Amino acid sequence: MSPLSFRTSGRKVEVAWFSALCNEDGEFLGVPEGDRRSSFAHCGGLVRQADALGYQNILLPSGWVPGQDALTFAAAMAGQTRQINQLVALRMGEVWPPMLARAIATLDHLAQGRLTLNIISSDLPGLKESNEVRYERSSEVIQILQKLWVTDGPLDWKGTFYDFSLPNCESAKPYQQNGGPLLYFGGISPAAQEIVREALRCVFGLVS
Repeated sequence: MSPLSFRTSGRKVEVAWFSALCNEDGEFLGVPEGDRRSSFAHCGGLVRQADALGYQNILLPSGWVPGQDALTFAAAMAGQTRQINQLVALRMGEVWPPMLARAIATLDHLAQGRLTLNIISSDLPGLKESNEVRYERSSEVIQILQKLWVTDGPLDWKGTFYDFSLPNCESAKPYQQNGGPLLYFGGISPAAQEIVREALRCVFGLVS
């Protein structure tokens, strides 16, 4: 099987930056500063500056600590940037997938396609879960999102974590009509690799 191309052949490297939405920011590592503590004004300034300097992508992290909600923050910044992609970190399972699909699609239209997603397979609040459970839930959410982004008409889903029937999902179509926003995913375990394979099967119809 020939390798799949996700970017143009001329693009050799991506240079990205980071806006610390989760109370991690300061001028020096490990030295918290009150006026830099993940406020909308401070974090927004980081995104605008990275955009002005020509960075291609900026990660907006997600955490349980006080700070900015990445999805909401990205929506507010979409009209304040010119060329940068916002890489929104999403913890799989925090939001019911059909609602998440619509929220992502709306943000993608606001950003006119300058949106990428960082898939986080973490424990849900108050739980300690195995890798297998976390990755299986992530796989199920990703498949639901991808189906909702391209499906015209009803969608029935019966899985381990979700069971629902939607009469219509046309409003979930994102701005990017090539499978939706690009997904970033990290992990080297067999369970992590299976998520990537399943996502490729869903988008490209691959079976191996």
